[in-house]
Amino acid sequence: MTRLPPEPHAPLRRPRCQRAGVSLASYVQEHDELDELTEASNAVVDMVQAGNLDAAEQAAHDLLARFPDVHDGYDRLGMVCEARGDRRQAADDYRKVITVIRDHPNNYDPGFEAVFQKLVDRLEPTESMGAPPPNPRDI
Repeated sequence: MTRLPPEPHAPLRRPRCQRAGVSLASYVQEHDELDELTEASNAVVDMVQAGNLDAAEQAAHDLLARFPDVHDGYDRLGMVCEARGDRRQAADDYRKVITVIRDHPNNYDPGFEAVFQKLVDRLEPTESMGAPPPNPRDI
């Protein structure tokens, strides 16, 4: 199965083993958690690509519960909403990603927030750019 490109839905930067005061055991645990996060996050992408949106939504909520301090849960919920044609909710979820990034700036590359702001801008263009297309459920 083909994977989506890492941008804009990229994982966290990997931790550095050389950080002062980090034991090998905690470093290994941190890597295990990141691997678990990556696998769970990619599984949601696979579900969205397969059109299994209800399962993807539940898995995204599980990501939020298990990893509340990273962006993946809200990012994946945004993907589910986009796939369903719910542009407003997708934009709201991407705004929550931006909040997570701002709350944990050391975990993200500079400029990562801008990727999600572009998604919000695309989903909710300003009035001068014209109204967004209608939601398919409203047609």
